[in-house]
Amino acid sequence: MNEIASRYGQALFSLALDKNKVIPLQQEVKELIKLIESNSDFVMLLNSSFLSIEERQSILDKTLVRVDEDVIALLKIMIKNGRISYLIEVLQAFNSYCNAYRGVDEGLIYSISKLDEKTLKAIEREISKKENKEIELISRIDPSIIGGVKVVINDHIYDGSIKNRIEMMKKDLLK
Repeated sequence: MNEIASRYGQALFSLALDKNKVIPLQQEVKELIKLIESNSDFVMLLNSSFLSIEERQSILDKTLVRVDEDVIALLKIMIKNGRISYLIEVLQAFNSYCNAYRGVDEGLIYSISKLDEKTLKAIEREISKKENKEIELISRIDPSIIGGVKVVINDHIYDGSIKNRIEMMKKDLLK
């Protein structure tokens, strides 16, 4: 985790903890991550040197009307300090701190294309059953796996990728 993202994420987490709103703020941040990832130009706009700091902060106020005031305040500080390019990483760091607080393990799921939310949740449920613990998976795109998915949680690897199956077949044939 990036040190800058970690510090800002920790600051937001500490604030959420003090105000006893970790879970609701985590849900809101997850939605904000999805929104920003689907509108990649938004961060570029907030990072634009063609706009003053005040104009960029005003854009936040006008576009993120329903977002928690503490999140908006953090984003304004990030704009002021020239750190808004780390926005996604900061929100993901905050989410990781919330998961650690709640006892939720995080893992990575690799696929050749972005998984839809329904599929991702179904895989999370199955892995949670196997691990006997709540698991939250973070999607990563990896074309090298050819197809299927690969899940990495701590030291456990669940590899259902075509690449892995080819490697296994290759080993069997070479025996």
